[in-house]
Amino acid sequence: MPASAETLALLRRRARQFLVHSFLYYRLGESVIGDEAFDRIAEELRRLHAGHPDAELPFAEVLAPALGPEGSGFTIRSYPPEIVSAAFKVLYAASNPDVDFHEFVERRGYSAELQPEG
Repeated sequence: MPASAETLALLRRRARQFLVHSFLYYRLGESVIGDEAFDRIAEELRRLHAGHPDAELPFAEVLAPALGPEGSGFTIRSYPPEIVSAAFKVLYAASNPDVDFHEFVERRGYSAELQPEG
């Protein structure tokens, strides 16, 4: 049975959340959610993907190794620029820094070409 539009939207949202929080934790050493929240995202992503293996998954090639039993972003070596940008936006919003977004990003060794939304 094909996945509903609502299920596909949730699957895509969980995939992005998983990647954003994996990048924050495994590449920047930062966390804006707890381990339990991350584990819930990872488990829901694995469950949804297992139930709908033919569903088009954003960043499928990046997610493939992480969708196994490990359920960890530790094995991800390269994150898409869209995910890196989203991760910095989340971290910037959660950090309430006293610098502008560009400096915030550059202090962590990344390009300030990333733009905050809105």
